Amino acid sequence: MTEAMAKEKATVKYDSQFTKKVYEMENGKWVKMCMQCGICPTTCALKEKMDLSPRRIIQLIRAGRKDEVLQANTMWLCTSCYACACRCPRGVPMMDVMHDLRHLAVENGINHNSQSMAEVYAKDVSKRGRIWEGGLTLNYGLKIGLGNFFKMALDMQDIGKNMMFHRRLTLLPPKGVKNPGKLREVLSRAAEIAKREGAH
Repeated sequence: MTEAMAKEKATVKYDSQFTKKVYEMENGKWVKMCMQCGICPTTCALKEKMDLSPRRIIQLIRAGRKDEVLQANTMWLCTSCYACACRCPRGVPMMDVMHDLRHLAVENGINHNSQSMAEVYAKDVSKRGRIWEGGLTLNYGLKIGLGNFFKMALDMQDIGKNMMFHRRLTLLPPKGVKNPGKLREVLSRAAEIAKREGAH
C-alpha cells in the first residue's frame, strides 16, 4: 500500500449511525433493495454533472460514509424524471431516495444552490400564486451572492434573451390568483403537516 493510499484510508470516517438513519427514513428500505446493477447511472441524463453516481451514493450509504454522501451534488441534481425507476429491475424509486437525502443534508446544515432556488420559488408562489420569472431570478441572485449571480447571468444570457423574446421573462409581475390569502393558508397547513410528520 502506497503512502497516499494509507493516508486516504486513515482519514475515511465510517458512521454506522448515518447508515441506520438513512434506512429509517421514508424511502430507506429501497437503499437495502438496490442490487448495484448499474442501470440508474447509465439511465440518468445528468450523470456527467453529478459528483457521484446514484449507484455510488447507495454504496457509500451502506459503508457509512456520511460526509461524502451529504456533500455530493447528486441528490440536488436529480430532476425526478423517473427514468431510472422505470428501468430498475427492482423498481427502486431513486428520485424518492434522493429527496430524503436532500432533507437529511439540510438537517445537517448542508445547502446547495438548488435548495436556495426551492426556497425562493416557494416564497414567490406564496405571494401571488403564480411565478414571476424576473423576480425569481433576481431574488435567487441575492440568495446565492452577487458574484455567483453575475456568473450565472453571463452563462445563461442566451436563454434569458429567448425567454424575453417569447414573453416568458416579463419586467412586471403577473396578476395574482383571486384569493392569495387562501393559498397561503393551504401552504401553511401543508408545512405544519410536513413538520409534524417529520418529527415522528
